[in-house]
Amino acid sequence: MDYPDDTQDLEELSPLMHAIVPKLVACRIREYQPADLEACIDIYESNMPDFVSPDGLERFIEFLQIGTSYYLVVEHDGDIVACGGLELVGDSDAATLVHGMVHGEYHRRGFGTTLLAARLALLETDDRPVEIWAKVGTEAMPFYGRFGFAYHAATDGRSREQASLWLSMDGQDILDTRDALEERSIRILLNEDEDADDEEQD
Repeated sequence: MDYPDDTQDLEELSPLMHAIVPKLVACRIREYQPADLEACIDIYESNMPDFVSPDGLERFIEFLQIGTSYYLVVEHDGDIVACGGLELVGDSDAATLVHGMVHGEYHRRGFGTTLLAARLALLETDDRPVEIWAKVGTEAMPFYGRFGFAYHAATDGRSREQASLWLSMDGQDILDTRDALEERSIRILLNEDEDADDEEQD
């Protein structure tokens, strides 16, 4: 599917794609490796205290060391500028966005949208819609609201007020998200893909 560069021609797309397509930015996206730890810590610290709590840094480090379903890093000009995860909830039609953030020096440049699109593109395209959940600081609610995430509930975070948000996404939107990334030559390289490449070279 070809996506127009003129945002006035986006009316044919769903509201979600209408928000994603104009903001995608060229970059390299790959799965997290242990060597990325310091870069991800730097991203976290660059967002303190406005968007993340200093008290949560140790939990973030522990999260990275334990691992999750998918955790991605975004590279631009050789630097890691964003990171974020997608946790799949068993065999259910649900997934959770976790620890998504862009380095403070790269805010408002499209990397957050591109990271979100990459994580959504990893979802399975089944017959039933997928519910995507995110627990974010209230400062991040306007960002997610642009993509149709709805407010579900407020929770009292350990050091800042947080909100639970959710979005229902059907299979066509998932396929369209993948197509939009491909149109911008944005590939998501997973560790299993790298292992397969290594085996082919042996």
